[in-house]
Amino acid sequence: MDRWAIGPDQPGSPASAELIEKRQLSEFKTPALDGVITSEEVIAGVDCLVVSVLKPTSTLLHFHGGGFRLGWARTWLNYASDIAIQANCRVVVPTYRLAPEFPYPAALRDALEVYEELHASGVVVIGGDSAGGALAVSLAMMARLHSLTMPAGLVLMSPWLDLSVTTNSYRDNSKSDAMFSENAAKEAAAAYLGTVSAYDPIASPFHGDVVGLPPTIIFVSKSEVLLDDSINFAHSLSDHGVAVELFVSENMSHIWPVILLDQDQTKDARKNIAEFIQRVAI
Repeated sequence: MDRWAIGPDQPGSPASAELIEKRQLSEFKTPALDGVITSEEVIAGVDCLVVSVLKPTSTLLHFHGGGFRLGWARTWLNYASDIAIQANCRVVVPTYRLAPEFPYPAALRDALEVYEELHASGVVVIGGDSAGGALAVSLAMMARLHSLTMPAGLVLMSPWLDLSVTTNSYRDNSKSDAMFSENAAKEAAAAYLGTVSAYDPIASPFHGDVVGLPPTIIFVSKSEVLLDDSINFAHSLSDHGVAVELFVSENMSHIWPVILLDQDQTKDARKNIAEFIQRVAI
């Protein structure tokens, strides 16, 4: 039974040797900060990295990026531990299923199951970077549809929200974005979407209904191909009465608040994220 009404799971296909190699190369652990408790837990049947202070007052459920095809939770350890300390919260990073072995809606189904269990025990803010940003927004839309308790807020970093891959910034920033490209986006979208349209309002959440979404904070670089996704989504939120803060940084990489650990812009972004979580999770 499809209790989330997102359609049946699609048949997958094996990952290519090239993708397997990329996954292996992307599996690097960033250093955790002192003062947190780190564990591996199974939440609603999904393996999760959990990073927490001793007495957290809220939870950040964060979905990692990687074009729906890559990503290892422990790469987000530094970010998760920093936010946990600054926001006095618990950070949960699920190891959701990846394409092409598990196309849409497998990752979203994992996300929904984890969220349903977490929100039953306290305040939850949802976050995501790159493809994880799409999962975060899709999850919020599904929570609204199913009358679940809405997340207290959305934290998005370089979110990939429009899987049609048609915005101008793919061309405008093709030379300044070393991490993502129009071709990579099209390939990743095809692997994730399968037979689902790139304009599906849940799979590609820029095309969904934003009315009633929670307060949102967005970070993006002026130099990256996903710049327009953030700007267009922020405008859509504002136009529909959703409180939104948009931070556009100069000369930074894709998802810099996660991977550029020592930059002043990273410190500023993480401080703003922690303050946002504390402000909305009351």
